[in-house]
Amino acid sequence: MNVPEVVDYRDTVTLTCSYDLGAHQLNSVKWYKGTQEFYRYAPMLFPKVVTYPVEGIVIAMDRPTICNQYLCSIRLTELQRRSSGEYRCEISGDAPEFKLANGTRHMTVEALPQEDPTISGLSASYLPNEHIAANCTSDRSSLVTRLSWAINGRTVPMEYLQPQQETTLESDGFFLRYRTLEMRVPVDRLVQRELDNVIHIKCTATLDAVPLPGRDAKAVIALRSHRSSLFGLGGSSRAAMAGHVPSGVFKKNTSLLVLRYKMRVYL
Repeated sequence: MNVPEVVDYRDTVTLTCSYDLGAHQLNSVKWYKGTQEFYRYAPMLFPKVVTYPVEGIVIAMDRPTICNQYLCSIRLTELQRRSSGEYRCEISGDAPEFKLANGTRHMTVEALPQEDPTISGLSASYLPNEHIAANCTSDRSSLVTRLSWAINGRTVPMEYLQPQQETTLESDGFFLRYRTLEMRVPVDRLVQRELDNVIHIKCTATLDAVPLPGRDAKAVIALRSHRSSLFGLGGSSRAAMAGHVPSGVFKKNTSLLVLRYKMRVYL
C-alpha cells in the first residue's frame, strides 16, 4: 500500500494498493476507511465499480480511477478533518478459494505550511559593535512549527533568542498557528571576518511531527568596519573625506591662497 502519512487538506491525494495474484484471477478490490467500505472494484460484475458514501471521503472524478489485475489506485479530494483515519485495502481472489489479503495504513489530514517563513527587521549593513535584531515568522499551520536561526552556517545559541510568540486562528475546521522568533545577536560573536565582510542569515521552519523537509528564508547583508564607515563606503566617499580633512592641511592651503592674493595686489 502507498498511503501518505500526513497530507495538506488543500491537496488531492492518491492511495494505491498493489498485489500479486499468481495464478488466480482477481475477484474484487475493496477500500475501507475504518470499518466502512467506500470503494469496490469487481471486474467480473456489472457495474465494475461501486462507491459508497462515507463521511470525509470524496473521490476525485477529473481523471479515471486505475484498477486492474495488478493494482488499484484512487484519488481523494476535498479533504477535511474527518478524512483522517485508517485506510484498508482488501484483495480477494476468484472461486473456489476466494483467498483474502489486506493491508492498513493511517493518514492524517492537516493544514501544512504552503510558503517559506519571512524575515523582517534587518538593516542593509552592520558595524562590528552593533546587534543584529530580526524576526522570523512561519506560515500558518495546524501543527507546531519550530523556528531556528543560523548566521554564516552557525546555529544561533538560545541565549540570543527571545521566547517564540504564537498567534492562533480558526479556519476550515483547523486551528492554525503563526509563530515568530526574534533574535538579537552581537555582530562580533557569530560573524567571521574572513567571509569577505558578508553576513549570511537563514531562518528554518520545521514540523517535528511530520517527515517533510524544512522551509528556509535567507538574507545576505554587509558587514562594515569603522574605517569604511568613516570614509563613507556605500555612499559618497568624496563628500565624507571632505568632512574629515586634517586641520593642518586646511590652514596651509588657506595661507597659500592669501599669499597669492597679496602678490597679485602688489603686482
